[in-house]
Amino acid sequence: MVAIAVTGCKQAFQQLYRRHHKRVYAICFRLSGQAHLADDMTQACFIRLWNKLDQFRGDSQFTTWLHRLCVRQAINELKVQQSWWRRFIPTEQLEPQDIPTVAFDEYHQLDKCIAKLPQRTRMVFVLCAIEGYQHKEIAALLNIAEGTSKAQYHNAKQFLQEMLA
Repeated sequence: MVAIAVTGCKQAFQQLYRRHHKRVYAICFRLSGQAHLADDMTQACFIRLWNKLDQFRGDSQFTTWLHRLCVRQAINELKVQQSWWRRFIPTEQLEPQDIPTVAFDEYHQLDKCIAKLPQRTRMVFVLCAIEGYQHKEIAALLNIAEGTSKAQYHNAKQFLQEMLA
């Protein structure tokens, strides 16, 4: 399917979208904590996929390559979104919002608690605990020290334990 989509076949790309959009949305939702941002980020991920599909070399599974592409795209989207809003919103109003009240069958109580974490802490926790990244990789992706990644992960675990107790 990927080989056909690389040639520019829109139907093949649509099949890739149908096959992978739920996973991509889940990554984006967990990183952003907000449904409307996850929707926008998912769309941006698939636009990037369309533009970068010819760079898939087949050295790894397509899903692994897509996952990396989506995590990087989502992090970049969050950085851009955060820097844009910081120009207009006082710092004290930048606390993360509660996740929307719309019930998602795919998400459990843990996901709701994760959404309440501060953005950077949430990103570290999701990348480490859910997506399986090492602290060294997280530090490079988020441009933070490895020790900061470890500390934020520890803080996230404590917060989640308290929320779920």
